[in-house]
Amino acid sequence: MSQFFMMGVVTASFVSRVPSVTEALHVTTGRYAVLMLTGAIGAFVALMLTGWAVARFGTKTVMVWSLVGYSVAFAAATWAIAIPSQLLFTAAQFFISFSFAFTNVSINAEAAAVEREVGKAILPHFHASFSVGMALALGLGALISHLGVGPVMHLAVMTVIALAIRLALVNPAIMDGAPTGTSHGGWGGPFRTARAEYRERRVILLGLILFAASTIEGAASTWSSLAVVQAFAAPEAVGDVFYWIFLVAMVTSRGLGSQIIGRLGRVMSLRVSAALVLVGVLAFALGPTYPYLALGMILWGLGAGLGVPIGFSAASDDPQRAAARVAAVTSFSTIAGLVMPQVIGHLGDVIELRQALMVACGAAVLSFLLARAVRSEGPLLRSHRALARRAAREEETGSHL
Repeated sequence: MSQFFMMGVVTASFVSRVPSVTEALHVTTGRYAVLMLTGAIGAFVALMLTGWAVARFGTKTVMVWSLVGYSVAFAAATWAIAIPSQLLFTAAQFFISFSFAFTNVSINAEAAAVEREVGKAILPHFHASFSVGMALALGLGALISHLGVGPVMHLAVMTVIALAIRLALVNPAIMDGAPTGTSHGGWGGPFRTARAEYRERRVILLGLILFAASTIEGAASTWSSLAVVQAFAAPEAVGDVFYWIFLVAMVTSRGLGSQIIGRLGRVMSLRVSAALVLVGVLAFALGPTYPYLALGMILWGLGAGLGVPIGFSAASDDPQRAAARVAAVTSFSTIAGLVMPQVIGHLGDVIELRQALMVACGAAVLSFLLARAVRSEGPLLRSHRALARRAAREEETGSHL
């Protein structure tokens, strides 16, 4: 869990300084989205290689080298902010996301091994550690910004400290970490592994649900802080506080996720989540004062917490096909990371960025409409009651004949 926590800390440290970064680089939201696109491409390229790399070199080696590569790339991005250089920042983002993807696969592989060893569904707890790390680092980032410390000093110090801690935690975090000697998917990553699964209608629908969930969560993490700063001419720390509210709400819903899903079921949990996101995003985008924004972020965060876990859980229902189906729906999430920040960022050049974030409302509607696809059995999009009524009518008609 420590590596998940530290990954959240590093990620949120950068997110907390996005308004300062855009100001230092002299870019609009649309231009910033373009600069960040190379990061999404880096993650996409890495996704093609991660399965092969872990199988060939083992999770321990991959984790160590990815942590070092991430820190070097992060240092380059920090230097790009100081110069400033958009070109260097763009190149650094590619390698930041490229390295991040390898670390992400490594720690999730180890977390899955721990879960198998324990024999309980504890994987969500690891992801909750990531969110807790983000929340704490975001609060610290807001304080540092409020104290007037520039983003270059903040990010440079964080890079050195985080690398030292993460390397020290590698051995305690690894159960085995040795190469498996086989290539899990080879070149092509989840796209190759999941090739046959794309023919399944349910997999496509689950993929669209993950696309929506990633859009909902990513919109907040990438743009919400900057949206507050732009809309209210607020200090950077104020924008960070509102995203912190979102994270706390999301951690809360994930922490209570098992009880919520157990009580409401997957379909209703997903629909309630979508409704909360819809109301929350509208309150955030259209609210005239800070209290409306705070309420919006609470509802948005509560709704954003369960979409991804429910989607992955539904994709794993069939143990024999779980790996391929998870790979398939993961590819939809990756595509969302490539496309949707660009859509929102360029919309933010035309309309107020807060209003551009209403793209997440469309994602919430999509999730609501497709919610029945997360059922473990039964029809994909039609309700059980509708099918029961139809069967009753057919039986009645047959009896009259």
